[in-house]
Amino acid sequence: MKLIMQIIGFGIAFYAFALVALYFFQDKLLFFPSASQFGDCPAMETRNARAESVNGIRYYLKTKPAPDSWIVIFHGNAGSACDRTYFIDLLKDFNANLVVFEYPGYGKDVNKPGESIFLKQALELVSHIKTKNSQHLPVYLMGESLGTGVATFVASQTDIKGLILISSYLSIAKLAQYHYPLFPVTFLMKHKFNAHAWAEQTKTPVILFHGIDDDIIPIHFARLQVLNFKGEKELIEIPDCGHNDIIDIGEKIIKEKIQNFLLNIRSD
Repeated sequence: MKLIMQIIGFGIAFYAFALVALYFFQDKLLFFPSASQFGDCPAMETRNARAESVNGIRYYLKTKPAPDSWIVIFHGNAGSACDRTYFIDLLKDFNANLVVFEYPGYGKDVNKPGESIFLKQALELVSHIKTKNSQHLPVYLMGESLGTGVATFVASQTDIKGLILISSYLSIAKLAQYHYPLFPVTFLMKHKFNAHAWAEQTKTPVILFHGIDDDIIPIHFARLQVLNFKGEKELIEIPDCGHNDIIDIGEKIIKEKIQNFLLNIRSD
């Protein structure tokens, strides 16, 4: 009996230790900024995308001579905006000015990464883009992974023409609970990114893409999230790809579907 009680005691102690570790190290489990300096990005430079900064908000901008729209891109939780040249390549044939947002706390920024500052700066960025948009061209938001929640939040707070989401979720808290089912992660999370609630607050047209084999954000999250949007919506499920290879494998279908999505919005 004494041995059993000791085993139970060790189990409880280990569980409590794990809870404390999850709480205090959750930022390091969620945010993975690279060590690269914002603006020091030859890959963006070769694509004629220049680094811009206004009031502490940083982004890469690639312009077209006579654009017909703006597309603002919010990337995932790892790396930096410099790593997202694949969006510049994906959208190079679109006649749109492209903006790739750099999260605060990334790109050797002095700020600490976090939900509130991400959302605040993302909204300020789109407001800034609108001030530059003297021709009143349509503004679209694009997000991948963590950035799908950021884009959805901004769409719930200001008028934009459409949302393009790749690998979306209901909330980071719900996703973390899925990956750590033995722990009350939902209650421990400081950065919940409640994208499901933000989706319910917008009627913005949305198109979602998701890899059927995604094991980081399983596809059932996207199948549930698409139901939360109140406007026109479509979920494109892409076979034989997961979380990190969806752009490579699904490039052709993603391009085609985005083109049709934008055309349909403009014709409405």
